[in-house]
Formats: sequence, structure tokens, C-alpha cells
Amino acid sequence: MSHNKIKIGNGEPSRIGAIGAELGDLSDVTESSVALGNYLIYDGSSWENATPTATYAGTIFIGEGASQNYSGSGASGVSVGNDVEFYAASTTNTITGATITSASNWISSVTLPAGTFKLYAVAGLDLTNSSGLLEYRWHDGSSQVGATGNCGYTNDLVGNPAVTIVTPTTGTTYTVEIITATNVVAKASQTDRHSERGYILIEEIRT
Repeated sequence: MSHNKIKIGNGEPSRIGAIGAELGDLSDVTESSVALGNYLIYDGSSWENATPTATYAGTIFIGEGASQNYSGSGASGVSVGNDVEFYAASTTNTITGATITSASNWISSVTLPAGTFKLYAVAGLDLTNSSGLLEYRWHDGSSQVGATGNCGYTNDLVGNPAVTIVTPTTGTTYTVEIITATNVVAKASQTDRHSERGYILIEEIRT
């Protein structure tokens, strides 16, 4: 007596007709050196396992909601062309090869190695009145890069970040540069609004 047998790849029916099949038994799936974290991707003719091609590999975070007056920072001023400094007694830096330049816990710049990075910055310097405006952008030592961030007179108007994606091919130093300064309180009279609300976040993207 002959019987028809249904198979899926190498998976055969048990005595009760159940077929134990693995993913690689499917005719349109190709497995090769499967590792934790792999996913399936369609290459146009079949499915194959692959490793994610973009992940966040490291982070820099500067900012802690401190109560330090900006008047005590090492910034050269609060005018157009001046760099904004950010306060943090303790910073997070898990990007290999990245360095942070600081004095008395005021950070003036970040130097990044070759790679791809997303940069965010929020500044909250004091303004003299409701007509005041502070605008700022990331600067790579030779030019401004990315979108403009800004803040207004009241605390609820602090938080529109300067954002950019950069791909330095060698170590490059980045600062946050003021590009508009209308009715900004003089540095000597700046309070702690910026140290309370300002921050830098940098994420390394592994490709």
C-alpha cells in the first residue's frame, strides 16, 4: 500500500499528521548564519535573514536642570557669533572617540570622530522683554549646519531645538552659535534659566 506524503522542506508528518517545519524549510526563505537580532528582508525573489543596518551606537547628553547662573559661564558673550555654553556637573558620553570640552562644568564644544550623528541643542538664555528673540544653529568650525533653534521671552517658549545630521570624516568640533540676538539680557546679568532648560543630545547612528 502506498501513501501520499506531504512535506515542508525536511519536515515530515508525524504519526498523527503534524508537520514540524522550521523557517528555513520554506522554499522562498534562505537562512545563513542566523544571529540574535536578525530580521527577514525580501531581496526581490526570496526572503533572507539580515542584520539591522542602522542603530544608535552611542549617546552624548549634556544638561541636568541645574540652578547655575549663565553669568558664571565661560562664554564670551550673548551676541551674534558667540557660542552658547551648556551646564552639566555630570555628562553622559558613550560615543567612542568623542570628547567634551568644559570648564567649571560649563561645556563649550563637542568633538566627534568619523561617523554619522544626529545633533540636538536647546538654549534658554534670558531676554529683556516679549520682543526678545534668541536664534542659534550648530557650527562645525567653518560654517553653520542644520535647522535653526530659537527661544522667546517666557519659559514656555524655550524648547525649539537646533537640529542637524552630520557625517564627519575625521575628528570635528561642534559648537552652538548664536545667529540672532534681539533684546538678550547681558551675560553679566543672565540667570539660571538656561542651565535649567538648556541641553545637548547627540546620537551616533551606526550604518
